[in-house]
Amino acid sequence: MKCLLFFLLFSLFAANAQEHKTEINGVVKDAKGKPVAFVNVGVMGKGFGGMSDEAGKFCLFVPDSLLDDQLTISHIAYKKYSSCLRELTGSPVTVVLEDSLLVLPEVSISPMKGKWISNKGIRVPGGVMATDSIGSLGEEIGISVKLDKEGLLEQIRLPIFRCGYDSVLVRINLYHLSDEMNPELLPVQPIYQTIRKMEKKEKVLFTYDTPPLIPAGNIRVGFEIVRVYGKGKLFFPLYSTSSLHRSVSLDTYKKAPFGIKASVYVRQ
Repeated sequence: MKCLLFFLLFSLFAANAQEHKTEINGVVKDAKGKPVAFVNVGVMGKGFGGMSDEAGKFCLFVPDSLLDDQLTISHIAYKKYSSCLRELTGSPVTVVLEDSLLVLPEVSISPMKGKWISNKGIRVPGGVMATDSIGSLGEEIGISVKLDKEGLLEQIRLPIFRCGYDSVLVRINLYHLSDEMNPELLPVQPIYQTIRKMEKKEKVLFTYDTPPLIPAGNIRVGFEIVRVYGKGKLFFPLYSTSSLHRSVSLDTYKKAPFGIKASVYVRQ
């Protein structure tokens, strides 16, 4: 009898421990009805989110404790959208985003010297930093560099220790760090690069077709995972440099004492 009572109590506890989740799915489109790919979808600062796929579709399984929170849908090229999650339950939803005009600063055409600039840090012998094993979409890690004056950003060089995925699509986001824990996203069209499975260290190069003009000051370069294919992890050489890390879309950034190293090529 005692064993039966224990079993019933344990079963009740286990059932309560697994919070019920509600499915919310839909598609994100622009004003012309075209799907918008790789849009950040989630609850700001709650560690819950995802991303739309190539067809603009998304699907979230929302814990009931978050149903009264605001769902935020964000992309640099569009105005931010938000709505109460509870109002989106039921049939699939269609979210239409309004264009956000990216105002690009004027660039004077004159000879400009180029140079590579890296974040500081010493290689930790044998140390590596890895992405989440489940490949959380919107996971982002980055570096910070200081520009003494504005310049044209042409390329970004990222050392990879190993890629265990069949392939992973990475997006570059640029921020101005007036407040380290709240980076301000710069109005620059993001670039994407596919990193394929690799068993040894390589340097991946990201190149802008039209180099953006980056302001002087502390600049953060964020490497965001937007799509993974296959199971695995992405490994980076570890350095003794602080870094900011975000585990999923729209989550808050957390500071770590160690991080990765990368370089930017800037003409100033």
